[in-house]
Amino acid sequence: MRNSFSGVLILLALVFQVDGKALTDASLTEVSPAQDPTGSAAVNSPILQNAPSSGKKGLTFVKEAHLVDFGIDLVGCRNWSDPNGMNCDAYVGDTDCNQLRPVLCAKVDSTPRPAYFVPPTTGAMTPPYYAGWNLGHITTTVPVQGSQFYNRAAVDAYCAQSFGVGWRVALFDDGFFISGMNLTTYSGSAWTQNVKNQQRGGWHFYSYGDVRNDIRFWVHIRDQPSTCWQQ
Repeated sequence: MRNSFSGVLILLALVFQVDGKALTDASLTEVSPAQDPTGSAAVNSPILQNAPSSGKKGLTFVKEAHLVDFGIDLVGCRNWSDPNGMNCDAYVGDTDCNQLRPVLCAKVDSTPRPAYFVPPTTGAMTPPYYAGWNLGHITTTVPVQGSQFYNRAAVDAYCAQSFGVGWRVALFDDGFFISGMNLTTYSGSAWTQNVKNQQRGGWHFYSYGDVRNDIRFWVHIRDQPSTCWQQ
């Protein structure tokens, strides 16, 4: 009887060891969003918040404000109302690519600019440059590692899988502006009628949406090596 019981214990130990190794192997070979653009792997993969450093940093944005009257968000490099806030780094990235952050996704549908106020700024460019309109909507995914995406196409596909056709990763320069725009000037139909005068801004933009404000988001930039993925 004792020998039978010992045999059961040994068998259970072997099963545990095999299962344990199988889990370890699976975690090493699990399909990532870079290989599975549907994004399902990113949602279900066992990612640790305290993952080791990847040695590379990616660009992130943060929610700066929500304008209830218009139902729009201001997102960008830094929330200046947060005394502990951090700046983004558009040139080398600001957040380790193995950290968990939502992807900021955008859907551009040529929605006219609402009549929001364009605040003054001390930046090198004119105020509208930093207060551009993204022509649509934004939302965020669940937090994922930026290092899991191979290139921008994989991130775009992840947004589309998460929210539907037309959604893609938000861009650093997703904000469009017209010189002199402010409040009702170049808003609504006047915005639409002056499409040819629209220019790309940067660092911040407004969009329809109400995204979370407790974490920064992965975004894409097209002319700098500051993303976790290839162009």
